Amino acid sequence: GNVRELANAMERVAALSVYEQVTVADLPEKVQRYQSSHVVVASHDSTDLVPLEEVERRYILRVLEAVSFNRTRAASILRVDRKTLYSKLKSYGVKADEGGRDGDEGGLSGEARRGSTPG
Repeated sequence: GNVRELANAMERVAALSVYEQVTVADLPEKVQRYQSSHVVVASHDSTDLVPLEEVERRYILRVLEAVSFNRTRAASILRVDRKTLYSKLKSYGVKADEGGRDGDEGGLSGEARRGSTPG
């Protein structure tokens, strides 16, 4: 999915570009904003590592995606109180009304998915 999307974007940029080099700015916005939810927990290169807070944020958001954004189920899997989960989501920029009532499904804003830390 992501590899095919990037390949298609690169082909399009190469075909439409008037310059010899392609920059990130030439790519579609969705590709520019992409941030992997994978976190490197063991690396020989310290620049690959992220703070524990970022690991937690990405994992919580990944669990939410896995349970179709059912916050009650996510809290249960994470073994945290729903209020704790809601508080963390608020700090990540996920609005309280996204997804409706407890247990309802809802999506994450693009900002929450991307986060504020590169990597």
